[in-house]
Amino acid sequence: MLKVGVFVARGVCRVVLNGELDVETVAQFKEVVGKIRECTLEVDMSGVSFIDSTGLKSLLDINNEWRQKGGKMLILRPQPDVAEVMRLVGLDRLLEQSTAPAGEEREE
Repeated sequence: MLKVGVFVARGVCRVVLNGELDVETVAQFKEVVGKIRECTLEVDMSGVSFIDSTGLKSLLDINNEWRQKGGKMLILRPQPDVAEVMRLVGLDRLLEQSTAPAGEEREE
């Protein structure tokens, strides 16, 4: 199960995910992101407890689509287990990540 919240403020669209990002929930995630237009896209993954290869690919696909439109996607606060999976497959080098949303002080 996946809960998806969307918050928009000052040119930033934050998609907050809670639950599992996997083969059963990725379509829901992509549908929500598909409705978002012209903003910096932040994907808050602090509530994602599990991610599979389908979820990882969806992040890469969305990032590529967003960049083709001239936008920017930022992954926020992935859980340690999720961050480790992203690191193991090399997504940490392909997707920009941060511990703080745009406009807030960052710990880098």
